[in-house]
Amino acid sequence: MMSFLTAMNTVSLTELDSVALLNRIDNKYVLNRQQLELILPVIQQNYRVLMIGNDKIFTYENNYFDTKDLQFYYDHHNGYTNRMKVRSRKYVETNMSFFEIKKKENIDRTSKIREKIDQLISIIDENKKRAVQQLSRKPIADLSVILNNKFNRITFVNEELYERITLDFNIHFSDELSQKQFADLYVLEIKQSKSNGRSIITELLKKNNIREQRFSKYIFGVIALKENIRMNNFLPLIKKINKL
Repeated sequence: MMSFLTAMNTVSLTELDSVALLNRIDNKYVLNRQQLELILPVIQQNYRVLMIGNDKIFTYENNYFDTKDLQFYYDHHNGYTNRMKVRSRKYVETNMSFFEIKKKENIDRTSKIREKIDQLISIIDENKKRAVQQLSRKPIADLSVILNNKFNRITFVNEELYERITLDFNIHFSDELSQKQFADLYVLEIKQSKSNGRSIITELLKKNNIREQRFSKYIFGVIALKENIRMNNFLPLIKKINKL
């Protein structure tokens, strides 16, 4: 299915990074293969694909950290405005790794602290733990890897460079007890400058009755792998994914 990439014009990482979408709108959509195939011809005709070296499809690996009682998961489940996500991430093709803390500060604002590291880590040292604690309103007694996540990503940009689209697929989760692969699940995220109106892709999705859906890989991974957890507030997401 990804053979359509061969006919697309490309964009370099330098070109992509030359335009920062600071005042932007972010929308996520969870799609199945049939829904994705509706929009692929439009993407092919109106966007360029990011290429680094000879690669257009990139592999990401994440270790997600949380407390033993899943404090970060339940803060999200309970709808707390101030909530966090902590992970180490490896970009496999470029062999680069980072430690990241993402903090949701209100409905519209998310801040991220990012530190380059030598390799994907599964243990947080005291300096990193202090950095997490400084951003948390609650005491954090422990942090350990809750799950590992791998996926592939393709990045598209429109010709005017004011809109970016990422497509994530081959989403895989694992922990010490089990693993799950979601082969027919695609996560599309559209990042667009607020000053440039609607996206041709969001209009196409709307026309086909495909609605925006909040989606977190960490949250979905916990739901997929862990037993005996509360997930009532995530039932709309679970029902939608089951329908896919």
